[in-house]
Amino acid sequence: MKYLFTFVTLFAILFSTGCGIKQISPAGMTVSVPASKITESLQREFPVKQKTAYGTVTLSDPKAFIQKGSDRLTAGATVHFSNPLIAEQKGSVYVSGKPRFDANSGNIYLDAPKIEKLDFNGYSLGAFVTPEIMRQVQPYIDMLFQRIPVYRLNRNTLRNSFVKDVKVADGNLLVTFGI
Repeated sequence: MKYLFTFVTLFAILFSTGCGIKQISPAGMTVSVPASKITESLQREFPVKQKTAYGTVTLSDPKAFIQKGSDRLTAGATVHFSNPLIAEQKGSVYVSGKPRFDANSGNIYLDAPKIEKLDFNGYSLGAFVTPEIMRQVQPYIDMLFQRIPVYRLNRNTLRNSFVKDVKVADGNLLVTFGI
C-alpha cells in the first residue's frame, strides 16, 4: 500500500509540473525543467521597478538560460534607466546563480547571484564594473533575487512537501522529489 501511495504521488507530480522525467531511482524522481519553462515563470514576475538615489531602474522581458556544463542558472532582462537629467538609457543585464528551493513559499530562487554581462546603449560595461562598484551594486542584486523567484512550483499541491533537491545539470534545472 505504501508503494502504491508513493507511485500515485509521483505520477501526480509528473503531470502537474509539465516537465519531463529525467530519472526515477530509490532516492526519488528527478524532473527536468527546461529554460523555456523558467522563462515563462519569470515573465509572470516582471516588470520590476526600483527607485534609487540616481534614478529609476526598470527590468523587463526576462529570459532564462542554462549552459551545458554549468551548475548555475542565468537570468537576463532588459534594463531601462531614467532620471530627470538624461534621456532614458536602455541595456541588458545577465545574472547567474545557484538554484535554491524555499519550502515555505514553494519557489526556487537564485543564491549567490553574480553579474555575468551588463550592456547599455550597445556598449559592454563589464570591463568598467570595478570591485568597488560591485560592492555597492551587489546588495541590490541579492535583494532582488531573494524577493523574486526564478521558478514557482504550484503552492496548492502536495509536491512542495516532497522536494528533496534542486540543481542545474545537463542544461536543465533538475528538481528531485522523494519521500
